[in-house]
Amino acid sequence: MLRMRGADELVISPPEQPLDPRVKTRLAEELASCPDLAFAHLPQVMVPARQNAPSLVLFVWLRPPALRSLRFALNLVSEAVARALPDGDFLDVVVLNSAPELLADVEGARSLLVENDPEERARALAAASADER
Repeated sequence: MLRMRGADELVISPPEQPLDPRVKTRLAEELASCPDLAFAHLPQVMVPARQNAPSLVLFVWLRPPALRSLRFALNLVSEAVARALPDGDFLDVVVLNSAPELLADVEGARSLLVENDPEERARALAAASADER
């Protein structure tokens, strides 16, 4: 669980109300087909100063080559999410590569949804751990 100081305190935790199992399975399948996605988590996030209740947030880590064409990679992820969720539902998507300081807390929520590239995940975790020292 992460708590940032100030008005934008952020709390990341395991989902209290996860997605319907069929929707979650479909989302995982769709994301597994995204070639630029290394791994993705689906924890709940609460920003007490801005929300009355937590919401599910999709945190994605993209393979390094995808960062050269971030818009294309995000479009693929967004399309996968749209195909998996019921009409009218949505998820916020956060690119963890742009916020690696959140990785340990996202991992701590034990909400791994997809792991397309275990080596990249291990590398990302090692780099985040080294940055914390």
